[in-house]
Amino acid sequence: MVISYGYSQKDKEFNLELLNSKLTYEDIGNLQYEAFENHDTVTLGLLINIHLKKATLENNKIEKARAYYYKTGLENETSALSYSDSIIKLTRDSKHPNYPAIGFALKGHINYESGNFQEALNNYLQAYNSALKKNNIEQQKEYGQAIAAIRNLYGQHYAAVELYNKNLKLLQSETDSEKLLYDDHTLLLYNLSLTHLRLQSLDSARYYTNKGIDLTLQMRDTTNFKDFILLDAQINFYAGDYLRARDTLVKYSKALDGTSKAIKLYYLGKIAEKLDNIDLSMKYFKEVDSIVTATKDPFLEVKDVYHQLILYAIAKNDNQSQIDYIEKLIAYDSLHSAKQEKVINAAMVSYDIPYLKHQKKQAEAQLENKRDLIKGIGLLAGIGSLTGIFFFIRSVRTQRKLKILMEEGRFNKRKGYKKPVSNHPSSVPEDIRKDILSRLEKFEDSARFLDKDLDMSSLAQELETNTTYLSVIINTYKNKSFPNYLKDLRVAKAIQMLNADRGLLKYSNQGLAEVFGFKTSESFSKAFYKNTGVYPSKFIKELNSIKEGGHL
Repeated sequence: MVISYGYSQKDKEFNLELLNSKLTYEDIGNLQYEAFENHDTVTLGLLINIHLKKATLENNKIEKARAYYYKTGLENETSALSYSDSIIKLTRDSKHPNYPAIGFALKGHINYESGNFQEALNNYLQAYNSALKKNNIEQQKEYGQAIAAIRNLYGQHYAAVELYNKNLKLLQSETDSEKLLYDDHTLLLYNLSLTHLRLQSLDSARYYTNKGIDLTLQMRDTTNFKDFILLDAQINFYAGDYLRARDTLVKYSKALDGTSKAIKLYYLGKIAEKLDNIDLSMKYFKEVDSIVTATKDPFLEVKDVYHQLILYAIAKNDNQSQIDYIEKLIAYDSLHSAKQEKVINAAMVSYDIPYLKHQKKQAEAQLENKRDLIKGIGLLAGIGSLTGIFFFIRSVRTQRKLKILMEEGRFNKRKGYKKPVSNHPSSVPEDIRKDILSRLEKFEDSARFLDKDLDMSSLAQELETNTTYLSVIINTYKNKSFPNYLKDLRVAKAIQMLNADRGLLKYSNQGLAEVFGFKTSESFSKAFYKNTGVYPSKFIKELNSIKEGGHL
């Protein structure tokens, strides 16, 4: 069941409708993900319609909700919010651990992106409380981060620190979380650093910043390393080390834009002010004003910017600028104050109080459990033995898969790249067919497929053919679509390189994704698991343990 990219919209529609009765939900989900990854909105739209039709006929509310989730990606803000509401309505009474939290979180994301932080917070709070009721730890971590970010934005820094620390404890309970959950770890370290900085707890801010710098250096992550270095510059400013802070900000701020750039310019302005260079300070503040006016996204320190600009305008007898800056200060201050009050009230009612009630219920449940412990010990022993057998079997299967992967890595085996064909495609002349297959063989032996920007059009050009012929050859002889063909080559190469080069084991998931030609860590993990039956983090963990044991 494949879609041949390169055909017309009518061809795709015909192929999909033909497969409609045969597709499982898993098939549809994989094809939707593939279309989404390839930015193929036409195919994605057709697949969503098939998904909805099948789910409606079978009265499957969860699958209908999943189809709506993809649908939001093709719609404008108003329609996307409407589909999010439909997800919530469909799954409100569901026993599924992920719903209806996903619907509320989706509304939170949409509102956050549009700058409607109050509405975003309301929805994140509902998503979090749903995750709390269903004991969904992963969702609690994700939505807790979002709630903390908005509370931080509106001055509730102590509450944000508490949330971040709670998430950090959850994260640290995982084995080797710094490497296996690297992205989550760096995000939490950054947020904790920034929040302690806002609380003027410079020692704590520097502690988390230094941990972030060390971790990003260890993982060779230049992007996050720069973020922590810029944060360190802000700490140096508040510590009075102005020259060091200025040098870092000038060096690393050039690549920034929008609000991030405005915040760094604010600190450069404050440094210039501290060094008695008022004209340079005002130059930076005017640049901040230009950015905020364009983005309509004021940050916490923008009030100080307008205070200084007003005083400068008064000193220069510039009445018009003075009026303009006063109007902006009033507008942004009232906007921020109103939002801050709403955020504080909403967070108190929807997060703090429910969480305290949840803690109370947990304490009561633990007390009741102690009373029932003796009565249930025999039953638990029986269940435990069955559970133990289940996990033992699963563990054996996983170890078998890992052993196979390590063997493949040593001998560089390729699985499934060739398919015996009795009926050759008549649409491709025999000489062209043989030529393309020969060139593909050379392509597979090269590392060209590791280029994450490689697409069918550019490969067809390199092989001196067209996309139609190339698509037919890959579908016929490789028995897969072009995107899956690339993914399989990349995963095979990943297995080989991870076995051979132990330096790669220190990379983050995102770093490995980029090395092996994937655009995101998620797409790399999904392709690796689909191909091997284990996640790359598990494979890397096994390789690390063998390395430490000295067996290889």
